[in-house]
Amino acid sequence: MRIPVVALVGKPDCGKTTLLEKLLPELQRRGYKIGTIKHHVHEFAMDTPGKDTWRHKQAGAHTVVLSSPAGIGMVCDSDRDLGVDELVARYFSGMDLVIAEGYKRTGLPKIEVYRREIHPEPLPGRDRTWIAMVSADPPASNLPSFAPDQVADLADFVIERFLAAPAREEQTPGSFIYLEVDGNPVPLNSFAESFLRLGIKGMIASLRGCEQPGRIKIEIQESAPTGEQPPE
Repeated sequence: MRIPVVALVGKPDCGKTTLLEKLLPELQRRGYKIGTIKHHVHEFAMDTPGKDTWRHKQAGAHTVVLSSPAGIGMVCDSDRDLGVDELVARYFSGMDLVIAEGYKRTGLPKIEVYRREIHPEPLPGRDRTWIAMVSADPPASNLPSFAPDQVADLADFVIERFLAAPAREEQTPGSFIYLEVDGNPVPLNSFAESFLRLGIKGMIASLRGCEQPGRIKIEIQESAPTGEQPPE
C-alpha cells in the first residue's frame, strides 16, 4: 500500500512547525502512525562533535547507526537531494501518513499555513495542489480553511482526504507515478494515478523482454507547431 504524503507549506515564521506539534499528537491519539520530513536546502549536521558516532563519521564511515532499546538514529552521506517518494520508500515503512514540512515547488498536495501579521500575502503561485489553508485570517479562497486552534477539525480533514477508505489505494509498497507536463508537475487523484499506472504497466508488460517492469520512464515530445523551434 502506498504511503500518502501531504506537505505543510508557508513563508518563514508562519507556524508550520507549531501546527505540526499540535497535529501529530491528535493523529496519534486516533491510532495513526505518522512520519515527518523536514526539507532543508542547506548543508547541516545532526551529530554532536566529540561523541562516538561523530568520531565514526569523521573517521570515514558512510553511514552511522545508533541503536538503543528506545530508538534508532542514523546519519549517512548523500550525493543529492533525495525526492520525497524515494525517502518514503527507504525510511518510512509501516507509517500511515508522512507529513513533509516544505516542498512547496513539488506536486505534493499542500496545506498552507499563513499569518497575515507576519506576511501581507500568502505564498505566490498557488495551484491545484493546494488543498487547504490554516490561518486566523485566511485570504479569499475556495479552499477549506481552518483556524490554527482547529486542530481536531484539520485532523478530520486529513484523515478523510488521505487515510479513510477508499482514499488509500492498494499498491506495491513504495510504488508511485509522477506526471510532469511542459516542466510543471501535475497532481493525480487516485483514479487517474491507478488508470495511468496500470495501463502503462500492462502495455509495457506485453512487450518482449519487459514482462515484469519495475521502474518505467517515458518521455513524449510532441512536434513543435510550424515556425516554432522545439524546446532544448
